[in-house]
Amino acid sequence: MQTQNNEQREAPRPSMERVPRVAARLGISVSQVYREIKAGRLGPLVKIGERASALPSVAVDAFIQAKIDAVTKKGGAQC
Repeated sequence: MQTQNNEQREAPRPSMERVPRVAARLGISVSQVYREIKAGRLGPLVKIGERASALPSVAVDAFIQAKIDAVTKKGGAQC
């Protein structure tokens, strides 16, 4: 017999990604990540320590989705 779970699903916890990890995830250089942040296309950069910064994972996900949307709206590559 299956039990029903009436609890609501929790929203995903906010997470942060350090800049080198973001660069690897996007397939671009660390310098390019900083250029994208400066141009306002990626970010915000959040200080997580005296000498450490990170980007919210949702911002990185949104950047990736925007790139995908830009290609698919132009009639680019299809999967």
